[in-house]
Amino acid sequence: MAAIVFDSYGTLFDIDALVPPIAECTGVATHEAKRIALSWRRQQLDYAWNSVLMNRFMDFDKVTEAALRFALCDAGLDEDQVQTVVPTLVQAHQTLPLFDDVRPTLATLSAQHKLLMLSNGTFRSLQTLTNTQGILFDFDYILSTEPIRTYKPARAAYQLVLDTLACEKSEVVYVSGNHWDVTGAKAFGFKAYWLNRTGRAADVIPPTPDGQITSLHALVELL
Repeated sequence: MAAIVFDSYGTLFDIDALVPPIAECTGVATHEAKRIALSWRRQQLDYAWNSVLMNRFMDFDKVTEAALRFALCDAGLDEDQVQTVVPTLVQAHQTLPLFDDVRPTLATLSAQHKLLMLSNGTFRSLQTLTNTQGILFDFDYILSTEPIRTYKPARAAYQLVLDTLACEKSEVVYVSGNHWDVTGAKAFGFKAYWLNRTGRAADVIPPTPDGQITSLHALVELL
């Protein structure tokens, strides 16, 4: 095995942690804040993928803010309210906390394997996140799709790993909490594990991941 590659958002960084600041900033109930957070995430991915399909690439920071504005407007906030809360919520997105199992797992694995992060996020945001949470130096490489102006699950995104390591696809273990990302990595040729923390149903579109784990602690045992 040449390396273990991790996704970022929803895999290492807990995007559900956005719910409390959304509720606090907007004054909505928790259940409505959850709906806004889900809308934000869905629109973020839609905008990202559509920008590539239309050959009008937008970097992930711009996509994230645009998606947030949509989600807030869709929830009924007026333009003045949106303008007021967007900076705070964008900052919350740039300082997301880690899941509890991340630090001990990275500490264990980094002593034995090369570790990479492959993310649709901008390099600037990834640096901020990893520095803030103190995990920057657990990784040998942090890779962003921004320089190649595309997003996972495009094959060119996963090719960044091979270009960086000069290894074979079969030598890479890929881990993501996003099923669409895991299937993209598996289709590319990596050994891919789905980190299914919440017990959600698997997508029906093939290929099927090589395995499913419920925490990163289980990954240590597998390897």
